[in-house]
Amino acid sequence: MANIVSVSGVTCIKAERVLFKDISFGVESGEKVALIGVNGCGKSTLLKIIAGLEEPESGTVAINKSAAVAFLSQIPEINPDETIADHIFSGNDEKLNLIKRYEIACSGFGTEDAAELAEKIDTLNVRSYESEIKSILTRLGISDLTLRMGELSGGMVKKVALAQCIVKDSGLLLLDEPTNHLDINTIVWLEDYLRETKKAVIMVTHDRYFLDSVCSSIYEIEGSDLFHYKGCYDYYLEKKSEYFHSLVANEERVRTILRRELAWLARGPRARATKSKDRIENIQKMMQREKPEEEKNIELSIVGKRLGKKILEMKDISFDWNGETIIKDFSFAFKKDTRLGIIGNNGSGKTTFLDILTGRLQSKSGEYDLGINTEFSYFDQVSRELPADMRLIDFVRSKGENIILADGSKLSAAQMLERFLFEPSIHYTRIEELSGGEKRRLYLVAILMNNPNFIVLDEPTNDLDIKTLSVLEDFLSSFVGPIVVVSHDRYFLDRTVDTLLIFKGNGIIESFVGKASEWIETNRRNRQGEQKKAAKPKDEPVKPRTLQADAPKLTYSQRIRLAELEKLIPETEEKIAEIEEKMANYEENKGNMAELSAKYSELKSKYDSMFEEYIELSEKE
Repeated sequence: MANIVSVSGVTCIKAERVLFKDISFGVESGEKVALIGVNGCGKSTLLKIIAGLEEPESGTVAINKSAAVAFLSQIPEINPDETIADHIFSGNDEKLNLIKRYEIACSGFGTEDAAELAEKIDTLNVRSYESEIKSILTRLGISDLTLRMGELSGGMVKKVALAQCIVKDSGLLLLDEPTNHLDINTIVWLEDYLRETKKAVIMVTHDRYFLDSVCSSIYEIEGSDLFHYKGCYDYYLEKKSEYFHSLVANEERVRTILRRELAWLARGPRARATKSKDRIENIQKMMQREKPEEEKNIELSIVGKRLGKKILEMKDISFDWNGETIIKDFSFAFKKDTRLGIIGNNGSGKTTFLDILTGRLQSKSGEYDLGINTEFSYFDQVSRELPADMRLIDFVRSKGENIILADGSKLSAAQMLERFLFEPSIHYTRIEELSGGEKRRLYLVAILMNNPNFIVLDEPTNDLDIKTLSVLEDFLSSFVGPIVVVSHDRYFLDRTVDTLLIFKGNGIIESFVGKASEWIETNRRNRQGEQKKAAKPKDEPVKPRTLQADAPKLTYSQRIRLAELEKLIPETEEKIAEIEEKMANYEENKGNMAELSAKYSELKSKYDSMFEEYIELSEKE
């Protein structure tokens, strides 16, 4: 299989820091690759170099001429006056421009005739492409293409940017933290889409479930080098551990030899002998060797301020905004062992709830009773307390000169920065010069310097690297005090909380005792049960309707898609039944059980997706 992109001898230096040096790799057509590394190592920069948005110091990037490249930035750049349609269908692609004009005409806006545009779509043979795009927009919840980008929430802006990237007729997707600011349901859908697409994918992500589900290969930037691991995240951890231990073992052998050689040197050998000269040179080389760095352990076990008997009690809390109910009659008594995870769609009120919880925002009604010893450390989404012109060390010292660890010892502000992978050489760097991930890591250091006893985290996994997340998870598991976390990261939630609050919108908050992955599976089973109760699709063909300019309930493309689903769903049900029958006959098929199981999971996922889409379209009909 031919490479779709080849990176050869690429070096990048920023602010006198060597991010990566002379790295080379290639990605084949259809291959799914994850790019990982600590914040500030150059992951986003490498994606931009591949996309042609930045130039390296040296080296080349070759993209297969037959493949276009689509790039999703970590922070999408938008024109607030642009419509959603303008943003998604931007560029000079004739097919996308035609589909844009058609969708606008079908929605009742614009001056062109939808029927005429539909004929052009058929003439150019892009009907399946148009149907695919419409399906993507529907699953992302993008319905009104005439809305201005400046009117959208941060989560919806990310969805629109994601749509713009994946609807492009490209062969390579470059995705920088694609799951940031997305709700869990959208992440699960994106996971399925990327796993099934024939496009090659290179993505930067901190979401380990997402990474494992989509990618078959991992590249890690570490110490200006690039390391390749062919396999899932667990395989990466295993192989990286083996590699590190091999380096340590080799270092021990070198030290043993060096001790013996130094003892020989101390006896005063004849310096003029050729063999002696060579031996002395070898000793000097060994002494100047590059030694393997030990894995830095970010120890976070701290002693928080003592909690009182009463921590926080909320009773019948309600809040509305511009006539919309955000929270209604919420009650909860927080205990020392409370481990609460919060999930829900974008705009459902999760951050508003945290602002009320921490006292930043006052509820419209209800009782808020805070214990006298309760002290919040609130890790918000925007790191709003980071002054751009302040130096790292001064900012951390402003939060506390020392932090007390669980063993009674103290860490200074400088030592705390080093524990979080900030080298002493950058302690006096201004905050504005840090990468987005480094700023988030610094903000985490700052809130922990307060020795908190109640931790509140709003999307902590956004922009943090996997290594920092793993240590944060370990810290939270041993933290003595309540924890409240808003997150879309299922892996992080599974490791840190035991109860979920699900924000459904319109003030409705449901609870679930268990892990996020268990809730997703329960939700999926419930949905399947509802689907079985629902009437099966009829075999009768959909009667054609006349396209009107006054926005019909279903566009022409949606009616085509509905007709397709009415054929595809029964066909998929038959395939699932066939595999279930084979799996039931274990003795006859035991050699193919792994393959059958994988195919069964794939078909079930596709079936659920199609049935959901069918229900949505049927309700609009």
